[in-house]
Amino acid sequence: MLRAYKQRGNLFGFLLFLLLLALAVGALSIWRMMHPEPHSSSNIVFHGESASLATEKNFTTSDRLLESMDSEFTSLVDRAIPSVVSITTTAAPDRQALVRQFFGLGGKNTNSASKMGSGMIVSPDGYIVTNWHVLNGAAQVSVQLSDSRILPAHVAGVDQRSDIAVLKIDAEGLTPIEFGDSEGVRVGQMVFAVGNPFGLQETVTQGIISAKGRRTTSEAANEFFQTSTTINPGNSGGPLIDIHGKVIGINNFILSSSGGSEGIGFAIPSNVARRVYEDIVHLGHVIHPWFGILWQPLTPTLARQLGLPDTQGALVAATYANSPAEQSGLLAGDLILSFNGRPIRDGKELRNRIAEAQVGTPVKYTILRAGQSLELSVIMEEEPPH
Repeated sequence: MLRAYKQRGNLFGFLLFLLLLALAVGALSIWRMMHPEPHSSSNIVFHGESASLATEKNFTTSDRLLESMDSEFTSLVDRAIPSVVSITTTAAPDRQALVRQFFGLGGKNTNSASKMGSGMIVSPDGYIVTNWHVLNGAAQVSVQLSDSRILPAHVAGVDQRSDIAVLKIDAEGLTPIEFGDSEGVRVGQMVFAVGNPFGLQETVTQGIISAKGRRTTSEAANEFFQTSTTINPGNSGGPLIDIHGKVIGINNFILSSSGGSEGIGFAIPSNVARRVYEDIVHLGHVIHPWFGILWQPLTPTLARQLGLPDTQGALVAATYANSPAEQSGLLAGDLILSFNGRPIRDGKELRNRIAEAQVGTPVKYTILRAGQSLELSVIMEEEPPH
């Protein structure tokens, strides 16, 4: 009897549980019917004006940023293009070939060779900055503006060491472009190249700064920006601009196995170009700072012989008599570790830091002498004529 009672009790409890559960589910359903949840826009079917408003709202939230970016980029390019010029140079004909042709002795073709490049207007009175190698060997130089005017240009000055040249044209209604500060350039920032690749005027390409402080096998006394921006033959001398439309580099050369752009281009920092331009316009020539030393490569073997921990630094082989280096107390055998607040890896880097110094301005540098670190000060002078 006791077992049967327990079974009837369990059955009654189970039935009571089912009844309460059914009441709860029913109450919840009624509450949801009385309090519907707002649906997402993807589950609502609009008709007429409601559908139009919803579409406009979705378009605004998803595409407004892209529209703004597109407008900024096109406006940036529109401002830059009038400042960029195409440069055509013509070399003088071979005199010996002309003489041979005159006397009917045959010989090679006497047609003058021509080259094309790019440049940028940097002043309203007609000064143009470009690369020296664009003008090298030219007998005549002509410039085509963005408004299709073709004008003769004369060379105001060149600096082969930095591969920068300055042209002058006589024209009105020119739109100069503004130099930016290349010291503030950061790796990864967006840049645009504007130029005349393969003779295609007003070509614009976009990329980023891939690296700073690149060195080359040339004797250029400056380092380069590496950029992913597409640069091809004819872009040389054209501007590399930032998102504010300011020039932060002068497109110079590419590394390529095919002869075309492979995303490894190099540009001269704008501060170098601006210094050369200002020297040529205001002084008539380019001032090169002079330190006055001979340095030798610091190999691992030599570093061990001198008891040095590594090969970092520029090892002084000798100083020129009465040079700023000698007057500052520098001796042969000293190891220059920093110059003007920047570390020195080797002699080439020291040469670049010297090129950036200001003539007549004191510069502090650190050396290692007999195991001791010393700080010296030098006043830079203008490089004497050779």
